[in-house]
Amino acid sequence: MENKILVTGATGNIGVKVCNLLKNKNANFVAGTVKGEKIDGLKTVKADFSDKEILKKAMQGITTLFLLLPSHPEAAKFGENAINIAKENGVKHIVRSSGCFANANSDLLIEKLLGTTDEYLKNSGVNYTITAPSSFMQNFSTTLAQDYKKGVIFQSSANEKISWVDLRDIAAINVEVLLNPDNYIGQTLEITGSESINYEEAINQMNAILGKETKCVEIPNEAAGKAMSDMHFPKFIIDLLMSLNNSIAQGRFVKTTNVVEEITGKKPITFKQFVVDNKNVWL
Repeated sequence: MENKILVTGATGNIGVKVCNLLKNKNANFVAGTVKGEKIDGLKTVKADFSDKEILKKAMQGITTLFLLLPSHPEAAKFGENAINIAKENGVKHIVRSSGCFANANSDLLIEKLLGTTDEYLKNSGVNYTITAPSSFMQNFSTTLAQDYKKGVIFQSSANEKISWVDLRDIAAINVEVLLNPDNYIGQTLEITGSESINYEEAINQMNAILGKETKCVEIPNEAAGKAMSDMHFPKFIIDLLMSLNNSIAQGRFVKTTNVVEEITGKKPITFKQFVVDNKNVWL
């Protein structure tokens, strides 16, 4: 049977790059979007995790599912829906996009939320691969870009080491698994960069390349939560990000692996290279 792939979360950070790589490789795939919105140049289907009938329709004829869940209070239930329906529809392999910090037994919201779906998948009876990246380098070119331009980035986990990884490497690993799922059955692939650096060290590297003098200021986690509340962030997102800060502080992001090089044959993109490649964002 020909491998036909469904990419959920196709408009997200990882999903966009996965779809672009699959398209470049002329892979047989469809892009799934929550509202069924069209993506130029791609065959798209509606893939709303809260609607079982829509999921059933989206998974007809699919052999490999790329499962990327949204940051949502019902994410664990969404994961169950997708996994159950994939199994019922005869999907042969699920590639689950998770995180290196996932832990179903954790007291931290973000770790537990991701880990709960991972464990459900492992016990589902469906062949699976879990891709578990560290924190994205692209956070500096998206959510932190304006703060960097203004000259100061406030972080409650500023001094903790993180094995930052480029989204391009994350996408490359996921695409390799999606195209050759039988080679990675039952594996959890922890995707990291080649070095662990904290926020201050990362910003210093940016300053050296960009000629800026941006500072990194550490603040208490409670102050970070209040700032988000003042900006009217939803409570769930505040709780999620606060738990992420605590996860970083507890050292969950320090570890580096050789997964990128082992699977792609290339060294991971360094943080310095990421900055060079995207320097126009901050200038």
